[in-house]
This record gives sequence, structure tokens and C-alpha cells, in this order.
Amino acid sequence: IQIQKPALEFSMRWADKKDLFTINALEGFLNETDSMEKALAKGDLCLLLERDQRICAFAWVTFRDYGLALWYTLRVGPDSSYLVYIFVHPEWNSRGVGTYLLGCLMKALREQGRRWLLSGMYSNWHASIRLHEKMGFQMHRRLSQCKILKLFPVPPKQEPNGASTPG
Repeated sequence: IQIQKPALEFSMRWADKKDLFTINALEGFLNETDSMEKALAKGDLCLLLERDQRICAFAWVTFRDYGLALWYTLRVGPDSSYLVYIFVHPEWNSRGVGTYLLGCLMKALREQGRRWLLSGMYSNWHASIRLHEKMGFQMHRRLSQCKILKLFPVPPKQEPNGASTPG
């Protein structure tokens, strides 16, 4: 895969502890910052693209088994890695930034002896799917999405007359 640099100038580096709050905010606070710090300590890597000392894009990768759902853990082999999260700030979308970031990550992983980069996404993440396909990813397995809310009973609705009806 050829890596084509976008027309915009970015600096690139691996993330460290001081970057985690910003990364977490860009993700929408999906994780606790201390759990991200522990993941870095266990060997996870996060490649950053910056412009004017602001994080514009990042890609987080792990080399450990990764729980995708309560019922499914992805086994990551010794020559593999799993792309946990890739993010491009909306300001930089559709400018080749995601392609450049993913290409640079794949090159760095290959230099570390990793032969496989695994990734997972929801079927409605069309831009992410196009990016992955452009970078040579192939569909291996499709997992269905679990609607966890369906597992929990819904409390009955209270009618104006005081009667209860099922949720």
C-alpha cells in the first residue's frame, strides 16, 4: 500500500500519558482516562496526527485479546494487532487524512513484525468501511449487534387515569 501524504502539513508522533484526556474527549469519553493509561502501559499504541499542536486524528491499536462484546473476545495472535479506534476530526474529513494515518500506522506495525491488522466497525459506519476497503482490508466476519436494552424489562407507563400499561 502506497502512503500518499495529504496536501496539508501534519506532524506525527506516538501518544503518551499527557495526550489521553484529549483523545478521550475526541472519542466522546467512551473510556476512563486511567484505563487508557493502563492500556498504554500494557503496550497499546496510539498514533497521532497534529497540526498547530492540536490533535487532528489518531489511531489506537492493541496487541492483546480484545473484548468486542460481553459474549465475544477477539483473539489477537502474536503477529497481529487490533485497530481499536480511528478518529479524524470533522474539520479534516475527506482530505486524505484518514488514509494517510491508517497507512502510516500499517507501515509502523509492519516494521514491528505485525503481519495482520484487524478492525471492527458497525455496518452503518460507511466512511470507515470505505477507508478500510481502500486500504486493503477484507471482510472476514460479520457480527450482529446486540440490543442490550431489549434484555432489560421496561417499567410500565403510567396512564393519566392512574392505570398502568406495559412499556
